[in-house]
Amino acid sequence: MLQHPAPFRQGEMVSLEDYIDREQSYVKHVFLERYLEALVHKTASKYFHIVFVDGFAGPWRSANERFEDTSFGVALSVLRRAKESWRKNGRDVRMSAYLVEHDPDAYRQLASMPPRYPDISIKTYQADFLTVLPTILQDVPAAAFTFFLIDPKGWRIPLRTLGPLLARPHSEVIFNFMFDFINRAASIDDPIVASGLTELIPYGDWKIKLDEAEHAANGRLTSDERKAILVGAFTESLARLGNYAYVAETTILRPLKDRPLYCLCYATRHPRGIEVFRDCQVKALEEQSKTRAATKVKHAATSSGQGEFFESFHDMGPDALTAFLAKEQSQAERSLLDLIPVAPGSILYEKLWPQVLERHIIRLPDLNKIAAGLRDDGTLLFPDWEKRRRVPQPKYRVQRASGSSSTY
Repeated sequence: MLQHPAPFRQGEMVSLEDYIDREQSYVKHVFLERYLEALVHKTASKYFHIVFVDGFAGPWRSANERFEDTSFGVALSVLRRAKESWRKNGRDVRMSAYLVEHDPDAYRQLASMPPRYPDISIKTYQADFLTVLPTILQDVPAAAFTFFLIDPKGWRIPLRTLGPLLARPHSEVIFNFMFDFINRAASIDDPIVASGLTELIPYGDWKIKLDEAEHAANGRLTSDERKAILVGAFTESLARLGNYAYVAETTILRPLKDRPLYCLCYATRHPRGIEVFRDCQVKALEEQSKTRAATKVKHAATSSGQGEFFESFHDMGPDALTAFLAKEQSQAERSLLDLIPVAPGSILYEKLWPQVLERHIIRLPDLNKIAAGLRDDGTLLFPDWEKRRRVPQPKYRVQRASGSSSTY
């Protein structure tokens, strides 16, 4: 039987030292590295060819000549490590990267990459991504599993143009939704701007919902409330155009302000994809929390010259992330109960947990513990539960006990 090698963690390349005044990019790359590391290892157990496509590769503001602080640099190193890990287990998996950049100066740097990675098949394109997309889709072998990264510098992208990419079988996509810019654009009363946003967000009625919400709130809608509408409509658009079963997002905050900068929207057709996404998201949020705290302390110390005071003040401060994740777990428990039919009706657990993970920021092991606890107190019934099992298994039927409420 083919043994599944553990993801190779030693020598990870993302280092905060390379991201001075770019802490938000550091958090993004921490997430990207962990996500690709886990997904490449999982998919390489089934597919003999893994392809990474970066539609807006750059590089931009790289801190070292090896481009280790760029998205494509992160991806290439992950592909290399995964290839070597599988090779040691007797499986030869081909790894390829298709990198696109329109800017001539950035492309000259990008074109220097292939000789540095002789074990990875790298093809570069100096072109506009939307124009060259049909060629790339022809170049990518039909049998390969493909990871698409769409990380544009701006937001004016007609999403329907990406329809063939989004609909491609055996693929997943991460799209950087530039929320800060899009949120400001959504407030501009200009038909051209509104038309551009509708091209980016063709489904979900973002304009109508935003106007109605602003009217109901007397024009005092919060950034998070606006984000829920705009990102919700965008993820709906991704799901419909790509026929994705699961779409989720993780928010990258400004380093010094508690405001969303952009949202990484992830789409997959497989339950294990959303499982890996949530695992990597929670770890990236933890890293973001530490990084932002350190950045704020450094900024305050530089401004005031009282470094020791601010460090001790930070140590005594509340852990906002812990509170946020606890709230997400509480909401996940409510969704879990809402989705489970009352006995004698039932739903398979393998059909249940991905729906909860899509809706809430929670890891599968934590959801499993919640489900087990609800079984212990009699709220949930698992007719197929086996002895010595501590958490529910995929094929278990789950029911809500008669008389229990689905809401609190």
